[in-house]
Amino acid sequence: MSGARRRVRAVIVGAGPVGCLLAIELRRRNFEVEVHEKQSAHSMATVTTGRSFNLTLTHRGSSALHPALRDLLYVTGAVLRQRVVHHRDGTLTRQPYGVNSDHHLLSVPRAALQRVLLEEALQAGASVHFGHSCVGADAHRAEAVFVTAHGGVCRATGDILIGCDGANSALRYELSKSGARMRIHQEYIPHGHVELTMLPEAARKFSPDGMHLWPRGDHFLQAQPNRNGIPTTTLFMPVDSRGGELRFRSFADRDSVREHFAREYPDIAAALPRVAEEVWDARPSLLKVVRCDPYHYGRAVLVGDSAHTVVPFYGQGINCSFEDAEVLCDLLDRHLGSGSDRHTAVRTAVAEFSELRVAPGQAIADLSMANLTELSTHIDDELFHLRKGLERKLHQRYPEDFTQLYQLVAFTRIPYDEIVRRGEWDKHVLDMLCERYDLRTQADEIIDSYPEFARSLVSDALPLPVMSSGPAALSRPGDL
Repeated sequence: MSGARRRVRAVIVGAGPVGCLLAIELRRRNFEVEVHEKQSAHSMATVTTGRSFNLTLTHRGSSALHPALRDLLYVTGAVLRQRVVHHRDGTLTRQPYGVNSDHHLLSVPRAALQRVLLEEALQAGASVHFGHSCVGADAHRAEAVFVTAHGGVCRATGDILIGCDGANSALRYELSKSGARMRIHQEYIPHGHVELTMLPEAARKFSPDGMHLWPRGDHFLQAQPNRNGIPTTTLFMPVDSRGGELRFRSFADRDSVREHFAREYPDIAAALPRVAEEVWDARPSLLKVVRCDPYHYGRAVLVGDSAHTVVPFYGQGINCSFEDAEVLCDLLDRHLGSGSDRHTAVRTAVAEFSELRVAPGQAIADLSMANLTELSTHIDDELFHLRKGLERKLHQRYPEDFTQLYQLVAFTRIPYDEIVRRGEWDKHVLDMLCERYDLRTQADEIIDSYPEFARSLVSDALPLPVMSSGPAALSRPGDL
């Protein structure tokens, strides 16, 4: 593309992590890149705490990054290799995320991830404009209109217009009202979250390589270790009351908050010195799912949360979004290098992006919602841990025949929708075996029987995808 008469120009709406990553990658391809962000430069540089949680990168997301950028994030984040479940009786259960050293999470504070990617985008030569709110768009001209912080009007036109402005995407709204026939569905879930302050001395007792969880029915506490020794601690809980139980909007007073934590989290309550104020005074951040189909219109395309907002309970939101960025860049490479007119090439690339990414986006939204039940309830159950242990042994014994769902999601590049189909089949086979044998006393018999039993059912099975650790960029459902 460097030999083209005029460099390809990209206009990006939103300078969050995904917008910055796209700016970096498109500059590597010699695009002219301008990014417009509604927040001020000061607000972007000082992402506030109190309403957030760390972002967790897995192989799926980190493998979409240039090695040098990936190394920067590893210096910034904390490597987590296991879940550590804190039960009500004070006992702990440890659950490795995978079966080898590559199977880990990289937990990065949101502010740190934002800072690194924004600095890299600026160093790469992207032009970033702060205080610009999107108020109009023309997808066929790849043009967006912005109101500046000082009340002025700015118009930006490119060869491609990319929306990376998050769950409340202004560009998505502008496209939908200007002719894009997008099917858009938004749904708030019952849960919200607040960030809590934990004493550093309490955190030093925790395994530094573990995601710490306190599951308590329909709510749970989560502590994510950081390099500074102070974990990011978050309470996830339904916003309203149910069945007389106390919830964010129905605690009687601060004392009732303290009583709730002393009862539900006796091993950690004393290490949360400001919990009453933080829960009672805070307005919990709400969580929602946004589904959109298609992701493109004309020469405009939505990427990341603006296209598919998922709840955080699988830790895959940022991974799916980074994978989006890689897929889009690879498609632009292919079609802009095909000799077609650049505008035709862009329209073809964004249409193919929708074709490839809508089904995986829908699938990870469903998986993320399903995992809420696991984190808040099932993970505190003895049979759940026995089942997970059995699945781990099955994979170690028959790695070609069985892989745990989480490993497929986090540590492969198989499209999420293919994983759902494979996971449903694996669960069906294992459920049937667990009905024949006692999981507590006959685990060895289940493991010994698995391959032959699965083969006996194969005539009714769905086709299984082949394991792949390579890019998902050009893989359609059924190609793997």
